[in-house]
Amino acid sequence: MTDRFPQGVSCHEAGHAVVAFSLGIRLVAVSVIFTEDKGWHGKTVTEGTPNHWKEQIVLRMAGKAAEEVFNCPADPTASFHDMLEVDSLLNRMGISEEREARIVEGKARAAIILEGHREHALKLIAHIVEHGHVKEPEFLRLMYGEA
Repeated sequence: MTDRFPQGVSCHEAGHAVVAFSLGIRLVAVSVIFTEDKGWHGKTVTEGTPNHWKEQIVLRMAGKAAEEVFNCPADPTASFHDMLEVDSLLNRMGISEEREARIVEGKARAAIILEGHREHALKLIAHIVEHGHVKEPEFLRLMYGEA
């Protein structure tokens, strides 16, 4: 085991956290862990979800968008669960056409949000890489630029 957590997974989870924050969703915690069955993986815990399905897609696509915006790719399985959730959401909404366009649009919006919070997001990624987790108080300090 290393004393630093994988950057790609940390970046992916930070993407979800920053976009949730920007959408007004309360972040409870972010963690990156290693287990024998899953390898390195992460979890972002929020309180609530966006009301509109398009914002739900933006939030789900935020991890992959962060990997691209900050050039820190995670293992492809990091986005697998997110894509399953987006697929399920589109099925529930009865959207069968233009699915790929909806996903691309959501990821593009997430990327814009992440670019707008670049400095804070990079500090968050560094914190998660170093500590493997962040809870709400420290997350808010990082997002508001407090020491």
